[in-house]
Amino acid sequence: MSSTILRLMLPLTCPVAALALRYLFVDHPLYSTSQLDFLLLQLPYILLGLAALTALLSNHALEAGITIGLLCAYWLIQRFLQSPLNTQPASQIFYLLTLLSPALLITYALLPQRSCLQLQGLLTVLLAPLIILLVAGLLAINHSLFLTSATDALSTSLIGSYLSALSWMLYFAAVGLSLGLSLYQHQSIHNSVLGCALMSVITYGWIQLNSISAFMFSGMGLLLTINLTISLLQIGYRDDLTQIGNRRALQQTAKTLRGPYSIAMVDADYFKKINDQFGHDLGDQALRVIASLLNQTAEGGKPFRYGGEEFCLLFRGKTEQEVLDALEACRQAIANYDMVVRDKQLRPKKLKQGETRRGASKRKSNLRLTVSIGVASSDMAHSSNSLNPFEQVLKRADQALYRAKASGRNCIQAA
Repeated sequence: MSSTILRLMLPLTCPVAALALRYLFVDHPLYSTSQLDFLLLQLPYILLGLAALTALLSNHALEAGITIGLLCAYWLIQRFLQSPLNTQPASQIFYLLTLLSPALLITYALLPQRSCLQLQGLLTVLLAPLIILLVAGLLAINHSLFLTSATDALSTSLIGSYLSALSWMLYFAAVGLSLGLSLYQHQSIHNSVLGCALMSVITYGWIQLNSISAFMFSGMGLLLTINLTISLLQIGYRDDLTQIGNRRALQQTAKTLRGPYSIAMVDADYFKKINDQFGHDLGDQALRVIASLLNQTAEGGKPFRYGGEEFCLLFRGKTEQEVLDALEACRQAIANYDMVVRDKQLRPKKLKQGETRRGASKRKSNLRLTVSIGVASSDMAHSSNSLNPFEQVLKRADQALYRAKASGRNCIQAA
């Protein structure tokens, strides 16, 4: 629950921070200078441009599409919406922005992540500019297009805002969808869509406020940049298969160690036989199971995938003897886990048929996972050794692991 709250803090905090900064700078006479106004108006271009560049370089087509769409929307606001909304073409552009912005955010929340080098990814990136070009062409042909709808929408705006009922419905859908996906799929794109939807509705709903678009679009650019950075860090420091830290993350964590600590090396027994007999798909599933059980049962230990079928557990502030009970709990949890291997020939081909018969298919065999564990603590490291203290402890834990393998596997050996 705490990780979910932390994950939602950023998209919920950005709108509040943007509003607070607007109140501080715009409504305070000390900061009302032309230089500050000029810088403020350029800030969204800088932040959104940085986010777009980061998304394109990292092949995040969805984030690139959102940022480019926001850049286009901000340019339209600064170019056409600085005059009263009841004039042309301000009324039509504002009306279309209040409908297309939430609709595009909903689309981006539902689309799968693509590479910018793929055709689908390229279309995702260019979706907003293509729509703007299409609408611009239609307005060039007919200057009064959407004028009646825009006038009616402004006259029937709700909740003291400039947004029509249809716009509010679309924004509620965008916020609800992105919030639900953020809670269940844990992807940064949904956090970005949630924050952008909240700041977008504030911008268009109260567009009459001085500099509101500059602050809100700056907040969107900052949110997207932070989420992209976090996503790239997770790629670099998180194992894609098991969703726990990788060896690089372990090495970075080692630099922060102070005081006593213990390291346990965990290796899956007979893993090559599992791959040879049941296939690599089941082997990958076995690794995910081991990582999940280590994360759940290693009380006080942080798991990392060290490489292949080998894992590492890091216990801060604990000695070798203090972690043995937790390691035994891990060993037993993995040994008692029943991995079911089902007969693919008996599995129904149709989805509905499979849902009806789920749990009733015959088992071909049950795979029992076991692990061998070697543990060592920092209080046994020697400064005279050529290796640094962390590498010494790691090496001793690895040597203990080999002894566990030699002792018949499915056991724990201390250094």
